[in-house]
Amino acid sequence: MAKKLGNNYRLWIESATAGTFNEVKGQQSLSYSQSTQLIDTSDKTNSPYGTSVPGLISVQISADLIPDLPDTNGFTRLESQFVNQLPTNFQIRKGGSSGAAPADVVYEGAHYVTQLNKSFGLNDAVKVQAQLAPASAPTTNTLA
Repeated sequence: MAKKLGNNYRLWIESATAGTFNEVKGQQSLSYSQSTQLIDTSDKTNSPYGTSVPGLISVQISADLIPDLPDTNGFTRLESQFVNQLPTNFQIRKGGSSGAAPADVVYEGAHYVTQLNKSFGLNDAVKVQAQLAPASAPTTNTLA
């Protein structure tokens, strides 16, 4: 049985030129999670048990990086979009650094960079954790 390798999944950010994406260099790990909010459907009939149904889907993307600079169209653009709070199109591609669109795109959507945490450890590379939150529904999502 074949195994999927996390090494092959990379985060790409759209450049200032619409439709052109660049890999964010220096990626260590990338995580994608989704969950639903719960809608309470409890009533007296089911008491003392609460009941619920799934509501809206919440998506969270997180990337751990050791920035490989200069990376003007990747990491530096990610920083800029965080500071300016502008929604940006991101892709997750399954083909590693040579992942091609559209064949290797497993996720694409407009996101805000909502967190950009930096760690400056003694005798350590500068590490960054970026968190992305959707600005709209994804246009491609085969990770679901």
